[in-house]
Amino acid sequence: MNEDLSNLRSPISRLKLSVADGKLVSDIGETFPILSDIPRFVPAENYASDFGRQWNHFRRTQLDSVTGLPLSKDRLARCFCGELSQVAGKRVLEAGSGAGRFTEILLDHGAKLDSFDYSSAVEANAANNGTRPMTLVQADIRQMPFEPASYDYVVCLGVLQHTPNTEESIAKLWEMVRPGGAVVLDHYRLTRWSFPPPIGGGGYLRRKKFLRLAADRRWDAVRQYVDRWFPIYWRHRDNKWMRRVLARIGGINFYYPSLPLASKQDHYEWSLLDTHDATTDYYRRYRTVASIERTLKSLGATAAHVWKGGNGVEAFARKPI
Repeated sequence: MNEDLSNLRSPISRLKLSVADGKLVSDIGETFPILSDIPRFVPAENYASDFGRQWNHFRRTQLDSVTGLPLSKDRLARCFCGELSQVAGKRVLEAGSGAGRFTEILLDHGAKLDSFDYSSAVEANAANNGTRPMTLVQADIRQMPFEPASYDYVVCLGVLQHTPNTEESIAKLWEMVRPGGAVVLDHYRLTRWSFPPPIGGGGYLRRKKFLRLAADRRWDAVRQYVDRWFPIYWRHRDNKWMRRVLARIGGINFYYPSLPLASKQDHYEWSLLDTHDATTDYYRRYRTVASIERTLKSLGATAAHVWKGGNGVEAFARKPI
């Protein structure tokens, strides 16, 4: 990991960067720190800091190599519309790596990978995948430190809904795709569950509650909340009507029986992880299939395929030659 940083560019001036005295520097004097062998282009604390703490705590929970299930691989393959096997030897940019659940799969398939995350989750990714050849940095999707129009595939899953502006973020990703390349993305979909009860579920009000807490109190508060509700969910896990009722009033993320996880402890970890994820996101946005399709077409995408699936809306779009 990060043995060759010659592909990095200043996110401000777009000039090439070189390593000097443990930092990245440009010809006009810009400097960017390298901490724990990872170049950093954003402040240590930012709107995604809760995500960083989360992924460093659960750095192995969602890896296919740990669960023994092809959950990440299947999701990635679906979003690639049958082209996942074609990434071998291709330049791929992963925007928003988290702990590296998709990084692992892309590397397994032979991608020449550049990856980044806005949060300190890059440290979890480095711990999981850092022995393998790739470039990994901490950076902003709005100011990516890479060469525009140079990637065969740009992948962004589980991220866009948490950025300050969905359409701006998609446009920035599009700039990184070479002519003939493709963008692969997903987004939360606007549904009745996006609204507060009684139309939607308990998650809406729960999130408002936790975001009012100081950042250093959120983790313990979420854990206590999950510890209170998870035993009730588990007790009624085989009763689909009770699961519906609990989704209205409890609002923790619970994946039985949709995910065939091996044990109660595995289900608890996924519930705690994703409940924290769903209650501490500074930004949360929703889009429809039609709105994502409009955005991609406005950028000039051809063969744009947008559908309901996964986290809500998934899309694969090619850039014309």
